[in-house]
Amino acid sequence: MSETTEVDPTKDTGKFSPFAGCSIFIIAGCLALGMVAFTAWSYFKVKEKIEGFTLDQPKQIPLVDTQDKESEQTALNAKFVGFRHDIEAKNKGEMILNANEMNLAIATFDILKPHRNNFHITEIRNNEIEAQVSYPVKSRMGSDEMRYLTGSVIIVPELVEGGAFPRIIEIRADKDGEIPDEFKKFISETLLHPIVNDKELGPLFKSLSSVEIVGDKLMVTTDPSYIAPDAPEEKPTDSFLQKFVVGFGIVAVIFLAFVAMIIIISRRKAKQSPTTNK
Repeated sequence: MSETTEVDPTKDTGKFSPFAGCSIFIIAGCLALGMVAFTAWSYFKVKEKIEGFTLDQPKQIPLVDTQDKESEQTALNAKFVGFRHDIEAKNKGEMILNANEMNLAIATFDILKPHRNNFHITEIRNNEIEAQVSYPVKSRMGSDEMRYLTGSVIIVPELVEGGAFPRIIEIRADKDGEIPDEFKKFISETLLHPIVNDKELGPLFKSLSSVEIVGDKLMVTTDPSYIAPDAPEEKPTDSFLQKFVVGFGIVAVIFLAFVAMIIIISRRKAKQSPTTNK
């Protein structure tokens, strides 16, 4: 009579357990579900943050009527042409503009057309420029639906890399919601995009030596002997969207690493354990 050897079900037989494989898929499914939930939460969080300080309809912003203003437009154009000539000829020069002339420039020159009906300077004083805005903003990531930041902004003109930079220091939105600091920087960087990105005017735009407010006027100067100081190193600030992308990436890496670790350990254990053939 042959002796029967009972196999302890709790003893490791060295085979890869189907239950371990199922566990991996269960854990992977839970982590994947968590990632989907995190993505959805972030999507609605960004949407909620934008809706907190924007409106669903634009606000009517004044636009200078150019009718019967041919003489003013001619004089304004002469200012720009003369200042451009000074830059190209490498001569010292200056251009002074008041609020009315800046608003007339928006209504006159095609390169500033993107600012029509959404940007209007109301006052220049105390080294600041105040303007009314109705700024279009995408309502959420990956959407063409627009919302609008309406209200007023306070701008301090600065010189950055030889070009004028309208740094927004304050936004007084009609809808009283929290406005992220990175959003102020975003608007500041886009206000002069039409000029900076122009193939003809862009290089000339970066030939300024100073940008300042004198009384109730904006004055820009060019001086070929001017040497710009080294720009201070700016500490990067992460926007909410950047934080979301980084967080999503960390979760994804942890998820993949965890699943890979379980599979590797399980298979290595199966190979190293002796097989019972009794």
